[in-house]
Amino acid sequence: MGKANIYIIAKEAGVSAATVSRFFNNKSIVKESTRKKILKVCNKYNYEPSRIASAITTKKTKSIGLIVPSLKEPPFIELIGGAESILYENGYCLSVFNARQSVERQLEIAKIIDNRIIDGVIFSGVYGREKDKIFINEMLKREIPCIMVDRIIPDIDIPFVASNDYLGGQLAAEYILSNNHKKIGIVTYEREVYIFNRRVTGFMDVLEKNGLKPEFILELPLEFRKVEKTIMAHKEKLLHNDVSVIFGTTDSIAIFLISLFLENNIKVPDKVSVMGYDNITYSRLIYPKLTTIHHDMFELGKVVAKKLLNRLENGDYENNKQIIDPKICIRESVKKI
Repeated sequence: MGKANIYIIAKEAGVSAATVSRFFNNKSIVKESTRKKILKVCNKYNYEPSRIASAITTKKTKSIGLIVPSLKEPPFIELIGGAESILYENGYCLSVFNARQSVERQLEIAKIIDNRIIDGVIFSGVYGREKDKIFINEMLKREIPCIMVDRIIPDIDIPFVASNDYLGGQLAAEYILSNNHKKIGIVTYEREVYIFNRRVTGFMDVLEKNGLKPEFILELPLEFRKVEKTIMAHKEKLLHNDVSVIFGTTDSIAIFLISLFLENNIKVPDKVSVMGYDNITYSRLIYPKLTTIHHDMFELGKVVAKKLLNRLENGDYENNKQIIDPKICIRESVKKI
């Protein structure tokens, strides 16, 4: 069977080439009966339009860029999955860029985007603060629609979809206190990162209202490969103290801690309780199953993709700034004392 083109498709479907073009660029404006005819011929020839050819005429590729801080942290894989599911349903493709926890890398990505026709950008910055403004300003210069996800730059007017990390920290502390824990440790990634600052702040505000302070706060580097090394460097502090519970501001941190305790014959939660944050898939597969805060990154990915598509196809984001409240997920790793 010969190679088809838009004119062959149009002839066999009994429609004009312009109608076929409209079908590929915006199916919703073509009648259902006509869509079925065109699709039948396309399937016969296994035909897909060239995105490059389409971009020349429409200046659009139906391609979205998603920048994440890391591909090693499970929540970002879930974020990608959520965004991709919506974009795929709507005929868009997703280009994923790994910032590798580096602001400098973000600027390299901006240059890569210059060499492609990308319709819009979903951006989950490394810090969610002043440093990430540099990338945002680069996108604004290029007039590329851009929306942030899971990060907030408080003093810049940029659309975003994020979780209420302050509330999540409060929920974690309230649950821990409801189980009569008073000696509490915190292990977190660098608090320079907006979301970890908010989680720790919410947690500590609840402690303060109850006349308590954490016994210690251990900050870990952002680079995933350095986390285990840093935890091992503080092994004695983590193993030999009188805390009854440790709050890890991500599930990855909490899982590292549980592994460390079990390797040293310290039973969780009998000897020490551990609480996480994120509710990644692994949190319910480990033993004991992890009590955590449900920070639904898959849902955040879906919501942010829908908002960006609405901006591209209808001209606005529909609620520029959306906060999604987390929930507590009670399992086995925190016991009542």
